[in-house]
Amino acid sequence: MTCQVIIRAGDHGRIIPEGEIVVSKSSHVYLHAEPEPGYQVQMWYVDGNQFYGGTKQFRVTAEGDTLEVNVTFSKV
Repeated sequence: MTCQVIIRAGDHGRIIPEGEIVVSKSSHVYLHAEPEPGYQVQMWYVDGNQFYGGTKQFRVTAEGDTLEVNVTFSKV
């Protein structure tokens, strides 16, 4: 069984990996955010819910058929 993970970054940074990936359900997906100079990670969101803030690295477990992960950035 698989889970489609949709990964997006907000303005002023990027995320690795980005886009859509398919992974086995219950597997971990490791993400790394890279803010532009003068910016920092503000918040991580999973399926639209505020989840964790302030860190460049994030791990999420692939659950369900789809999972959406977003990261936002703010000025330092």
